[in-house]
Amino acid sequence: MAQHLQAGFDKQEYIEMLKVSAAFGDSTYVASFPKPGQYKFVYRSPVVGLDNRWDLWVNEHKTAVISLRGTVGTSVSWLANFYAAMVPATGELTLSNTEKFVYRLAENPRAAVHVGWLVSTAFLSKDILPKMDSCYKAGTKDFIILGHSQGGAISYLMTSYMNQLQKEGRLPADIRFKTYGSAASKPGNLYYAYEFEALTQNGWAFNVVNTSDWVPEVPLSVQTVNDFNKSNPFTNVKKILNKQKFPVNLALRYAFNRMDKPSRRAQRNYQKYLGKMTSKMVRKTLTEFEPPAYFPSNDYVRVGRTIVLAGDSTYRKLYVDDGKNIFVHHLHPPYLYLAEKLDLSPDKTRVSMEETNLTGSWELVYITGKRIAFDGLYPEKKPMILFDPENQRISGNTSCNSFTGKLNRTGNKLSFLEPTAMTKMFCPGEGEQTFIETLKTVTSFNFDTYDELSFKAGDVTVMRFKRK
Repeated sequence: MAQHLQAGFDKQEYIEMLKVSAAFGDSTYVASFPKPGQYKFVYRSPVVGLDNRWDLWVNEHKTAVISLRGTVGTSVSWLANFYAAMVPATGELTLSNTEKFVYRLAENPRAAVHVGWLVSTAFLSKDILPKMDSCYKAGTKDFIILGHSQGGAISYLMTSYMNQLQKEGRLPADIRFKTYGSAASKPGNLYYAYEFEALTQNGWAFNVVNTSDWVPEVPLSVQTVNDFNKSNPFTNVKKILNKQKFPVNLALRYAFNRMDKPSRRAQRNYQKYLGKMTSKMVRKTLTEFEPPAYFPSNDYVRVGRTIVLAGDSTYRKLYVDDGKNIFVHHLHPPYLYLAEKLDLSPDKTRVSMEETNLTGSWELVYITGKRIAFDGLYPEKKPMILFDPENQRISGNTSCNSFTGKLNRTGNKLSFLEPTAMTKMFCPGEGEQTFIETLKTVTSFNFDTYDELSFKAGDVTVMRFKRK
């Protein structure tokens, strides 16, 4: 059966997901919110883990939605949030005397995630997987993993886990996942975020945020120098300071310690109170649960491609910060209001996706014009271009000299007529000059595949590149 799920943020699809997600509210809340128009309710799970629950919805195209419930008004549900120490993104949890949850949510040994929501993922997945198997046998290969609030944070961990099962051959390879985290809290550290976003970067996972909502700002992040890459000079800053002359070294060391020690102390307290102490409360609910070893970091960051919902003056009149309702910007109605106003015209959506795909390094594999063979023009090093749409910059090399300059593009229109800064080494052969002259004729670009980029002069392809 053909798969209908498509990459990219779809405004109407997200609005439909909000309507699906809102079905977890109480009867008054549900009755006041619009009902899904395309999806039919199929199944609601029992309460599992730390007061977690999920729903299954399916549409006529056999796309299934795994809808994860957010925080509810019970102490156990809130406990899942406050159990906020980090654990490695690869490992195992002892859920009971007879059951372990083995997981690999990222390959990087420095990747770490929120332990409370990982526990929730473990219990939810046990009920989800049999239902997925039934759906697959009935012809469903497209699954949307959805969550609002706490459910949004869990949706990212669940997506990582499902992809792990695919890699291990425990789920069919032709299942396709798309993730909508709505009003989601931060699920892990930067190294987890890098891998999640690399996994889903072609338009398969989104983080929809109301800029007035405080929930996406939590958990509290504590960053120390231990959270940096080893290449970061701050990881060896003490050695650098020791090389300074007296008394400059004393002054700089004092200043650094005043900044460094409080963050390290805060991180240890984080682990003590929201890890070791909170786990004792978790064990009152999950009596056979064995608290894991915690990861020495609490550098929480947001993950997924962010879709920003920004309120205007009309919104602020409807949803007032009066100090009485801390969730005034967090529930489904304000998100629906802002989503319906979101301007995602086809041109803007196309440009956004082009920017996402264009970003990165590209190596020349074909150039028109010269009768000299391509390998003869570039016998050793091929020209490269690196696009940085976010900062509107380009850089690269001509096979000989390096260059940098402004990115001049509108939609798929592209121009290299504006001068760039370039080194001035002597370059044998005709390769560099051919590259520069051909670039000046370029008027547009298109993608043949995600990894293949063509430059055109009018309707004629004059250059082709492969993603590096």
